[in-house]
Amino acid sequence: MIQLLIGGVRSGKSDAAENLLIQQLADNPSLHPAYIATSVAFGEETISRIQQHQKTRQSRFPQVLSTYELDYKNTDLLSVLNLLNTPNHILLIECLSTWVGWYLSVNKSLHENLLSFEQQKESFLSFLQSATCDVIIVSGEVGCGLIGETPLQRRYADQLGELNQQVATLADRVFVVTAGIKQLIK
Repeated sequence: MIQLLIGGVRSGKSDAAENLLIQQLADNPSLHPAYIATSVAFGEETISRIQQHQKTRQSRFPQVLSTYELDYKNTDLLSVLNLLNTPNHILLIECLSTWVGWYLSVNKSLHENLLSFEQQKESFLSFLQSATCDVIIVSGEVGCGLIGETPLQRRYADQLGELNQQVATLADRVFVVTAGIKQLIK
């Protein structure tokens, strides 16, 4: 089963996804949970946020929770997904927003970054179409925000918005999270 939780910044989507994972593990204790973190630690603020997420996960998941923190050089999303694609796994991907952001901000031209991201996106969507594991996906909603000032900001919103639509089409269930309230929309 593929489930997408989408919401704005600080909407509660991460907590809602973790609660969903906890619920599914309670319903099926034989599942092996894995948490895939897509944010790269650089800068004091990002490092602090990552550390807070790590503390929260440790306290919320008393059972063994395999954590994969992507660095995009040695470990990327598709390699982790392919490694864990078995019927006894349940994966939580946190989150597509930072995954898209990483690919669009690598030290190449915007055109090269878009080409690279397009390849990754197609591989990710192909994975979702044939996944044998359960997948919970968190993503940011860009459809309610302002139009970006720079070409990179506009491309980011375009790419993430399109990806969210494609993932929602493939998902069995889609939730929107606003002010900490999770609503089923598909």
